[in-house]
Amino acid sequence: EGTDLESLHSRSNELVDTIDSEWASLVLLALWDSLREPEDPVRPHAKKALELLVQNPVHGSSRSIKDLASLISACWLTHESNSRGLAPIWASGPQGHEVRVTITGAKLPTTIDAKSLVTGLSINFQSVAQVVSLKKDPTEFFPSDQFPHLSRLPVTGEGHAIWLALYLRLSLIVHVLRPPSKPQIEPILEGFYTQIYNEIGESTVLGYPEVRSLLLWHEGEIAAHPVVESAGSLWTSPYLLMDSLAPWLLREIQRTTLREQVISQPFEDNVVQLLRDHGFKAGPVNERGTWTTQEGTEHLHCDEPLPGQIDVLAVRDDGVFVLECKSIFSMGALRNIAEKLGPNSHDWRGKLRRKRDWATNALQRRVDLSMVIVEGISTYVSEHELEADVPLITEDMLADLLKTTKQTRTEVEAK
Repeated sequence: EGTDLESLHSRSNELVDTIDSEWASLVLLALWDSLREPEDPVRPHAKKALELLVQNPVHGSSRSIKDLASLISACWLTHESNSRGLAPIWASGPQGHEVRVTITGAKLPTTIDAKSLVTGLSINFQSVAQVVSLKKDPTEFFPSDQFPHLSRLPVTGEGHAIWLALYLRLSLIVHVLRPPSKPQIEPILEGFYTQIYNEIGESTVLGYPEVRSLLLWHEGEIAAHPVVESAGSLWTSPYLLMDSLAPWLLREIQRTTLREQVISQPFEDNVVQLLRDHGFKAGPVNERGTWTTQEGTEHLHCDEPLPGQIDVLAVRDDGVFVLECKSIFSMGALRNIAEKLGPNSHDWRGKLRRKRDWATNALQRRVDLSMVIVEGISTYVSEHELEADVPLITEDMLADLLKTTKQTRTEVEAK
């Protein structure tokens, strides 16, 4: 507390202008490669320092490790100060109110796809080649339980460029760089190229120019583009490339019109299945009032029009849930994320209240719980949510709630 943010920015800018960025970029890349615990406290701030250096047009001459450590510290302090600056978003709560938000790569929606890709790297690389070259249906090679998002990504249209860039990344990992048995960054040789043929024998060559345009950091989160330029060479590591698959895939999908189909829908499907697994009759209700569940479809009658689709309506003999599912783009600006999570939540809660009232009238039964379920964050704990009539919780918290409900129900039945 009491950090002078203006002085901190000034100090950061001074260090960035002073440090030899070509030397420092390799040091920070190697440091980042060596910090392999996902929740390592230094890791995100070392990445931020690297991002500041590679985007700065001024090239200093200092090769002082102390200066580099000071830059990382300044990035860390800036992050802490900015985080505290978000407190007014939740300021309507009681005195001493505490909010905890944790965002890690482990909870990115596309992390499951990335882990599955790496687990069977050689086979999956060949499968990506088949999808790209022969325009094969991704579901032939990438089952939805292991690849919930890749399996929905079309190989034509906007999806084609993403599949091609994925093939390039996997080519580098499989054919050029050594297995990541120990931390080690390596140059990508200018002679690198990979070739892929389509169904009529025409070839597409991806080489050093494509690595430069598709992999080298230009903008956005550097975690998605862990390649830096130093002494005329491009540098990365197989570990960082593998680690970048989830954030890169999420960002690329975010830039297209495919987000609803590829990211949001799988999340809604997961929540529906979770409730069905706990004995609920569950599914979405479209704007015409048609409810689709594991038992088929039925039309819900109500005098008032439905104010937008209900993502999940779940009914069991002991309860009715109305849920809104929101996949947060957790690589976005921190303030934007906080505003979405705060008490107003971009009017998510207000819209869900209106849907809850509609469901109450349509079912002629009280709705016991109406909640906004979010994915893309690891932890969200706020005292506000304990008192809110429409709380916002994570998918993990919903799973814990259902387990507790199941245990209580079992105990009651036993008695």
